[in-house]
Formats: sequence, structure tokens, C-alpha cells
Amino acid sequence: MVKLISQLSGSASRLLLIGVMAGALASCGGGSSGDTTTTPVGERDLDGDNIINDLDDDDDGDGVADLVDPFTDRDGDGLDDDSLLSEAAATNTDTDGDADGDGFTDVSDAAVCGSENGSDNNSSNNTWDDNCVVKRTSIGGQFADSLFSVGIQRVVYCSGYGTGENYGAFADGEYGPGTEAAVQEFQRAEGLTDDGIVGPITWGRLRQQVELLTPGTIGTVPDTYGFSNGRCAGIPMFYQSTTASATGDGIVLGGWELARNAPNETVRIPFSYESPFGRL
Repeated sequence: MVKLISQLSGSASRLLLIGVMAGALASCGGGSSGDTTTTPVGERDLDGDNIINDLDDDDDGDGVADLVDPFTDRDGDGLDDDSLLSEAAATNTDTDGDADGDGFTDVSDAAVCGSENGSDNNSSNNTWDDNCVVKRTSIGGQFADSLFSVGIQRVVYCSGYGTGENYGAFADGEYGPGTEAAVQEFQRAEGLTDDGIVGPITWGRLRQQVELLTPGTIGTVPDTYGFSNGRCAGIPMFYQSTTASATGDGIVLGGWELARNAPNETVRIPFSYESPFGRL
């Protein structure tokens, strides 16, 4: 007997085809007394209603027909059989804001920077001091591997802190011991608490280091920022958008992006909490 179940979870369509072959296993292996068999999931009775799973329209007995149930755990591992999400995540009933179970409150409209402080997870405005806090994972940071880290690394390296052959080698997006030490050097030079945590004050000081290299065109081409002297002189590091003011007699400074990690390349990538994997 073949049971075909079409289940919808969110926007994902699910198709499950299970073959029911009663007695087939018993006929295999020559019937040796040493043979052992495991009852297929489809022939079990998951919810104890005396209807095997393959014939039961509600396998898990939760009162929701399998056809439309976003969470069905036939193998009892605590995860949805199709999406492999927890019940809270699959049904959008996660109460602690940590649907992926990584120990951090997920980034959302209600918690823009997740578990961390800050209110701007993609540097969408002129200032940097409201960006998500960045620190090492070992002390509870969730954005140690991020495009925010790339920007931090570029500023401290190009300001003379940290070691490496070039800014690209140092600014890899991994906020590890070397980056933390460079940030601490920077903080001490700026008269800040040298905790290696990039919070509002440190973010503000980092922003003060970058200089306008090339003005863009208001509303179309962003301004280019970097450093006029030192290790990274003249290399584009950041881009900032600009728009005309409502009255037309001024400029409104907008959000920031990173220059892709190649000297003088004009490709722009996000300056955000996102992972740098595949971006650099």
C-alpha cells in the first residue's frame, strides 16, 4: 500500500512517499532464527491510537492533520521530519527568540541586533555607534564572524594596530584573539576601557578614523572613504550613500557599505551583522 502525503510548512511544500510492505521483511534472509528486524516507521503507531502511521491522517496525534501539519516527528528525535527544525521553530512558537537553538536571541524586528545591544544591524544610517555590539564568541559575542568584524579590522589595521601582510589578510571577518588585541590597543590609544568589545563608544571612535577619499554623486554614486596616509593610503574601504535634503539645499548622509576586499575594487558589499563567507 502506498500513502502519499502532501504537507505544507510556511511557504515550503512537502512531499512524502512511504511504501508499506507488510510481511516483506519476514520473508527476507531465509527465515533464519538469528535474523532480527526493525519495524519500519510507517508500520508503527506513533500516537497509540491503534492505527499504523502510514494509514493515520494524524501520525503524531496532535489534532492537526498531517496534510497541513507544520511539525510531524515520526522518528521521535524532537525535530520535524522534513525541515529538521524544532517544534517551536517549525510552528513559529519559539518563546525565547532562539529558534535556531544557538544560544542567542535571533535578529528580528523586535531585537534588531539579537542578543547584543544596538539598533542598526546593517549600518543603515550615518552613525556607527548604534551598530550591533561585536566581541569574541568566547565572551558571548554572536557577531564575531561578520561583515561588521571586517569593517572593524580594516579600521584598526589601517590605523596602525594589528599585524599582517596587508589589510586583506588581517580583515578576514573573524574576530579572534589577534583582532581583539588590536582593538584593545586602539581603545587604549583612544583613552577607552580596553575590554576588546566594540560597543557604542568604540564604534564612534572607529568612525572618526576614516576619511573621505572621493566624493560621489548625490543620490546615485556613494562617497568613498578610507585613509589618506599610512598602511592603506588611498585604498577604498567604505562607501556612504548621500541624498539631497527635502529642501534641496543640503545633503543627507545615509547608510554604509564595505568595499569588497580587493584593492581599489568598486564592488560594494554589506556592512552588517551577516557572515562574510563568500562575500570577500
